[in-house]
Amino acid sequence: MSVKSNLSKLINGFVYRPPSRDKDDNEPSLQDLLSRLNIKFPKIPGLGKGSPFLGFIIMAIIAVLWVASGIYTVSPDEKAVLRTFGGYVATVDPGLRWHWPGPVGNTDIVAVTKTRRLELGFRGSDVRQGVFQTVPAEANMITGDENIVQAQAVIQYRISDPKAYLFEVGDPGEIDREINEGQPDGKTLRDIAETSLRQVVGTRNIDDILTTEKEAVQQEVLTIMRSLNATYSTGIDVQQFLLQNVNPPSEVQDAFEDVVRAREDRDRIVNLAEAYQADRLPRAQGDAAKIVEAAEAFKEGRLQIAAGEAAGFEELLKAYDQSKVVTRTRLYLDALNIILPKVKKFVISDSSSPLPLLQLTGESEVGP
Repeated sequence: MSVKSNLSKLINGFVYRPPSRDKDDNEPSLQDLLSRLNIKFPKIPGLGKGSPFLGFIIMAIIAVLWVASGIYTVSPDEKAVLRTFGGYVATVDPGLRWHWPGPVGNTDIVAVTKTRRLELGFRGSDVRQGVFQTVPAEANMITGDENIVQAQAVIQYRISDPKAYLFEVGDPGEIDREINEGQPDGKTLRDIAETSLRQVVGTRNIDDILTTEKEAVQQEVLTIMRSLNATYSTGIDVQQFLLQNVNPPSEVQDAFEDVVRAREDRDRIVNLAEAYQADRLPRAQGDAAKIVEAAEAFKEGRLQIAAGEAAGFEELLKAYDQSKVVTRTRLYLDALNIILPKVKKFVISDSSSPLPLLQLTGESEVGP
């Protein structure tokens, strides 16, 4: 067996390239590297088979290649988690790095800026276009008013803490999403999303969820998911929770559509009534203002007339106090003029001939 074959077998078990969870690892194996280098060891005079000097050279080459295999590169969108003898050492930033190769050390490279996606309640490429398959076990939920509703959602998240992501949670993973065992964005994140959504849906009426409260539901579920991820130390930052479809079960779909149409008719009638109100109310308010103003004017007029009559009565009282007989006679004659406006009237005195009654208008009535 050649020296190159022996070196390949010895070194191949020690060289370790840190795995990348988000990129295909196309680096050549050590066997390919040795084949490409086509290493040949020169024959040294005086050294035969089993020479200690030759063994030292071989061991030195093995050591150099083993140490060199610890060189790796971390991309700008990644971070590397370093382990030595299985224990956590550090988390390093992007750049050209070195760490002890296996079996002494291990390096896990994690993409931390990539936005990842989790589908809840369905599997497919586009739920809004109908290209999906419903998963009833995840989608069917009971609302606060004891109705059944089917909810599908998309969760967008990033890995914020690679150390917690790799070491804090044991997870079986999800093969269909290519999530390896031990990564908490597998079954753990799905359970967190499902639990949070069921908790929110279970406190609301079905009408709120189907119509006006979707935005509030999304925000509340997002808050609960972030809290649970922090509690479990998953190292995951949930960025968005987006409800895709929220529908009643197919068995009662027609009834719910009737309810929606009735609600739309109700809203339309309410809008018409509000428009009629907006048209009639200003007119009524204008008419009311006119009536109030007319009443105020009538009031002021009557007050002025009453004040004038009161002032005239006071003046008449003063005249009466000064000359009671004359004033009384004058009032009597004025009353006769008012009672008999078209009759000629004369004042007959015992001591003189009849005298015409003078009118306040300046005319006089003359007897025959």
